[in-house]
Amino acid sequence: MYQMFPLLSVSLIIYAVLTLTGAVGTAEVPWHETHLVTLKLVSGDDWEIEWGDVFLVFSIGLLFVELLRATKTGSESIMNHALSVVVFVAALLLFITVKEFGNSTFFIFMSMTFLDFMAGFIVTTVTARRDLAVGGIAGGS
Repeated sequence: MYQMFPLLSVSLIIYAVLTLTGAVGTAEVPWHETHLVTLKLVSGDDWEIEWGDVFLVFSIGLLFVELLRATKTGSESIMNHALSVVVFVAALLLFITVKEFGNSTFFIFMSMTFLDFMAGFIVTTVTARRDLAVGGIAGGS
């Protein structure tokens, strides 16, 4: 069951809840643009970290796990890829139809959901093709 669940849906739910409830941030500054911390670098620059940056780093971590899971075969993996398409379509619809989702932070996240499902299908296709070739089915002999 766990293998079927697309992890980026967790990020999508977090983003939607924080955006639609307005629990963090203000009407003037949305949560993903809210300043979290400023770090002083050795170069003398100030690195200003916003909540959207933390969200994207968290989502990249989940994407990494999803890409590792894409290498597995089986019915759970196929279902995970199908559900990843649903997550991408949901993100795409939110991006183009809901005002609060039309920003760079969400666009980068949406791009990660696209990469997740495309990588999953490509890896599964290549793996299946290799398995058929090793089994002697492909190649016409």
